[in-house]
Amino acid sequence: MAQPPHFEIDGGIYFITTRLKQEGRFLTEREAEIAVKTILDSSTRKEMTLYAYVIMPNHMHILIKPMVCGISKAMQLIKGRSSRQVNGGNFWQKGFFDFGIFTEEKFREKFNYIHFNPVKWGLVEKPEDYKHSSALAYKLEYGEVFYT
Repeated sequence: MAQPPHFEIDGGIYFITTRLKQEGRFLTEREAEIAVKTILDSSTRKEMTLYAYVIMPNHMHILIKPMVCGISKAMQLIKGRSSRQVNGGNFWQKGFFDFGIFTEEKFREKFNYIHFNPVKWGLVEKPEDYKHSSALAYKLEYGEVFYT
């Protein structure tokens, strides 16, 4: 199925999902750590404002506001950089799915969804116990895992 075009608004916040290219494949621990580092590096470089992220076994969710480029370029950088560090190839699917955030209610919903995803999958009992997520950092800074 063809990827729909991405509708972008300058200064917009987006909930983005992308999956692994190969069906049935799961990220190794090393690959997940590289994906986290790549996302955090993009934030440190001020390429995006990062609100929340989770690297799941076969997909990732991020909540970002691109700063120097659009969402397509931001995702190209994250997926390309992480893939090159792993094997010089590409293990992410082509394209991604995005959802524009226009209300605080939707921001809260997507932020909390990201942090709860590992619990929903049965990977951990508490969101902050999943190491490939922003949940623990958020809890340490704000005393909570969820945006309320």
